[in-house]
This record gives sequence, C-alpha cells and structure tokens, in this order.
Amino acid sequence: MSDTLKPITGYATVKGARIYYRIAGEGKTVVLMHAGIADSRMWEPQFDLFARYFQVIAYDLRGYGKTEMPPGYYAHHKDLYGLLNYLEIPQASLVGVSMAGGKAINFAIEYPGMVEKLILVASGVEGYEFKDSATVEQWPIIESAIERGDYDAAANLETKLWVAGPRRTIDQVDAGVVRLVKEMLLPTYATPPERGIEERLEPAANNRLWEIRAPTLIIVGDQDVPDILSVSKVLLAGIQGSQRVTISGAAHLPNLEKPEEFNRVVLGFLGANL
Repeated sequence: MSDTLKPITGYATVKGARIYYRIAGEGKTVVLMHAGIADSRMWEPQFDLFARYFQVIAYDLRGYGKTEMPPGYYAHHKDLYGLLNYLEIPQASLVGVSMAGGKAINFAIEYPGMVEKLILVASGVEGYEFKDSATVEQWPIIESAIERGDYDAAANLETKLWVAGPRRTIDQVDAGVVRLVKEMLLPTYATPPERGIEERLEPAANNRLWEIRAPTLIIVGDQDVPDILSVSKVLLAGIQGSQRVTISGAAHLPNLEKPEEFNRVVLGFLGANL
C-alpha cells in the first residue's frame, strides 16, 4: 500500500470542539458525512476503495464517535467549514447520509464555491416536517427509553425504524449491519441533548434548494420510511439538474446494505476512472 493510501487520523479544533477525522488518498477531495444513527465507522465499505481514486475524508460530527459535544452554540455545516480550512482544502465533493445530508445541503447553500459535487443519501432537509405517523410516533417512545437509561431498547427501536424500515423485520437485514449500527448508536445516548445548541440555517434550506448549483445526485433505498422517499422528491424538484437513483433492497443505509451497487453509482457520479 502506498503512503497516500494509509489513513492519517487527527483532530481539528473547531469552535470549541475537537473534530476527529481520518484522511487518505490524493487528488480531488471527497468528504464522507455519516448518518445520525452512526459515526464515521459506517464508511468502512467505502473509505479504502474511494481513497484509490480521491483524497477521502471521513469524520465524526460533533457529538458522535470520537468527537465530543462541548457546551455552547454550534452548526454542523460551520464545523465542516472549519475542518476543511484546518486541512487547507478549498473545495470538496460531499457525500451526506440522512441527517448529514441536510447538513451538506446547508453547507452547499452557505459556501457554494467550496462544493464540487453533492451526493445526498437518504437525506433529510431542514424545514421539512415528517408526516408519516408510523415514523413520528416512534420518536417519543425512543426518547422515553433514552431518558430512563434503557439504551438497548432505544437502539433496538431505532435499528428497526431506520435499518430495517417499515416493510421488513430486523431479521431480514444483515446481522453485521445491525450489530454495527447498534455499536455506533449506543454511545450517542449518553450525551445530554441540551449540552450543545444547534444553530439552524435561516431561512430554512427546504425553501432555498434553488440556490444549490453543484451537480447533485440523490440516492434512496426503496425500503426506507415514506418521509425520506418524499424528501428525495422534494430535493429532485428543488435542486436544478439533480438526478435520483433508487437502490432496491436497502433502507436508510444503502452504503452498508448494498455496498457494491452504492460504490459503483457514487464513484461513477464522482468521475472515478473505474
């Protein structure tokens, strides 16, 4: 393995937080942004492969993985701006999953010149309100389990909701994927939600999608919850020139459930010479 393919890990101090990252490869930069039910370990099926074609960064968002949540105000898209400045990277393509897809959208709106391409996977978007009762009704149940310290119950509920989706049982999902997601989820429950105060983009991004000029790919799994499928339509209609790909047999984390198809689609869109 060449030296450029050996991951380098470190911490960037950004607005009071020490942001953990790993970086490998050379050439154009691709930033991998993890889902809210995960941390940067979710990118194991992609990181080494993508580093053959690009300089790849995977990092733990504030409050996840090895990045702690210090008290005070913050914004995830501003954290990313600080990380890229720390690494002296003027422009990158962003791959954001779920919650991080919404933060990648915010970044593309706030810092358009820094985004080469945008890939939104099972993405949310700030300003969109979830409507599906089967999904929304799970949230207070999960919160109640976290509040009483029953983290295992909360992790079981979240993996069923997001990893299996509404039309499958958890037994129909690869056991290794379920195990990894639970390992990533459990530590996040110990962080008091009031410790950090997130600043939202104003006006909300769902009314500003037309401002995004970066070529954009939207990816969804056909087994995901109805609102995420609806958001993908909102993004497709709102982001000029965007395109959408549906991955069959996957829910909220298609990069883990269907890595070969996901990698082919994403690397192709990024322009890798496969």
